[in-house]
Amino acid sequence: MNSERRYLLERIDDAAVVQLYADGFAELPLREKILIWHLYLAALAGRDIYYDQRHAQSLEMRGVLEAMLTHGRDIDENVLGEIRRYTKLFWINSGPYNNVTARKFVLRLTRQQLFDAGSAAAKAGAVFSKIPGESVERLIDRLVPMFLDPAVEPTVTNKTPAPGGDMLATSSNNLYAGVALSQLENFTERYGLNSRLTAHDGHLVEEV
Repeated sequence: MNSERRYLLERIDDAAVVQLYADGFAELPLREKILIWHLYLAALAGRDIYYDQRHAQSLEMRGVLEAMLTHGRDIDENVLGEIRRYTKLFWINSGPYNNVTARKFVLRLTRQQLFDAGSAAAKAGAVFSKIPGESVERLIDRLVPMFLDPAVEPTVTNKTPAPGGDMLATSSNNLYAGVALSQLENFTERYGLNSRLTAHDGHLVEEV
């Protein structure tokens, strides 16, 4: 092992970012290099699907964070530092929930600080993905509960709900919407890894 290699890049709260090395890649046959390249592209294509499965607002949240980071020249330095810390955790965990604990982690800012950062980014040229007719302020207001309030949708998958609680109803992932666990007893999903199960007029429908 090369002792000069750097493996630990940084720590963000309880997460560590490490660097791995693809030894031998340069010596692989061209056919295998091309296969690896396509697998890499497939992973990127599937990344947004996974973000969406983790929470219905994950992609919107990531868009806001990345817009502020890439257009942050006029954002308060301390605010931008906190946005950077949170965004790194967001990237590592593919959304706002810790991969190990399943609990939500939050941005340590106020609503006003977050709005001011969004406004500064917009003035600097950032483009936000919004609902037609929605302002940046309204977009941030919609996302504030997920960004800032640990009590709102606190668990991505609740495996141990309170007595009388439903595991699906008390979980915050985007794989099921308006569906109770009891409704799945005689239902077989056809697209379990690539769909959301919803209830329409008393019937279960898979949204691929």
